[in-house]
Amino acid sequence: MMDVFDSALIMLAGALFFSMLIERLLQIIKAVYDFLEVHYGWGEHWNRRALKLSEQIHHALQGNTVEKALGQAAKHYLKDDYPGLDGVKAVSADALRSLAVKAVCKILAVTLGVIIALLLGLDMFALIEELNKAALADAELTTVQKYFSAQYIPGWLGQVVSGIAIGIGSGPVHKLISALERSRQQRKDT
Repeated sequence: MMDVFDSALIMLAGALFFSMLIERLLQIIKAVYDFLEVHYGWGEHWNRRALKLSEQIHHALQGNTVEKALGQAAKHYLKDDYPGLDGVKAVSADALRSLAVKAVCKILAVTLGVIIALLLGLDMFALIEELNKAALADAELTTVQKYFSAQYIPGWLGQVVSGIAIGIGSGPVHKLISALERSRQQRKDT
């Protein structure tokens, strides 16, 4: 007979599956984008964006204190280790492209994760609370109150946060599954 821990692990394994599916899907999308970028010569776009960003950083460093602070924050885009251009600071188009592609991929991954969690009704908070209640069924009331409670977290919010965790990647979901598996094993051993 399947107990609460086993059903929770199965649900979390499903979350891990979707997390890994999203990761692989985004790798395929990124590979297709890389191919199209090379095939159609879209690399020039990143050179133009790098030049524009360089000008914006230069103007920000010359402006008022708020603009200077923003310029200082954006300075990490500037590199001065280009061969033959000793001491000249320039914006790396490759670094800018890499950051933009990573940001778009993360936003897309989190969006897909939230959609999947909402469609499947996956709420890790409610799942953890269920596990706590099962583990502490025989404990005193004061002990139960010290543990996590999801009663004040709306179901949709739990699903959105679960979707974000799925979209971030398989690492966080895998850590949660590992912790629950250890808890289940300790429960069986006692």
